[in-house]
Amino acid sequence: MSETTHDGTVAVSASVPPDEGLTAAELAARYGLTVSGARPSLPEYVRQLWARRHFILAFSRAKLTAQYSQAKLGQLWQVATPLLNAAVYFFIFGLLLGARKGIPHEIYVPFLVTGVFVFTFTQSSVLAGVRAISGNLGLVRALHFPRAALPV
Repeated sequence: MSETTHDGTVAVSASVPPDEGLTAAELAARYGLTVSGARPSLPEYVRQLWARRHFILAFSRAKLTAQYSQAKLGQLWQVATPLLNAAVYFFIFGLLLGARKGIPHEIYVPFLVTGVFVFTFTQSSVLAGVRAISGNLGLVRALHFPRAALPV
């Protein structure tokens, strides 16, 4: 390395760069670099998810709002659909086929409504979880965040 002094002469210094002779791993450790695709441990991953809980909540609310934005009843469909399904099931199985024989009316209707709500919630949760990452590839490619946030 050479330097020009104030009188115009060139001074040559034979200093060795401080990084010379270090391996790539030593250089990375020295400057605090990590592997970009390295997976964190499970406790660290859970901490990352917890740190992004506000993003998860906002993202889920935005998706629900967008899903029902074109419907006249809006998000009321989330409750109305299972109730209408339960009414149809009651009509078909309870009245037409007589499948509720021996079960009092006061027990059969709540049992049927609860079953339909649980089934509908489970079905939509599993389907949304399966499609979560593949349906949000643009988001996955654009941002660095725990991918488990999408199905959650």
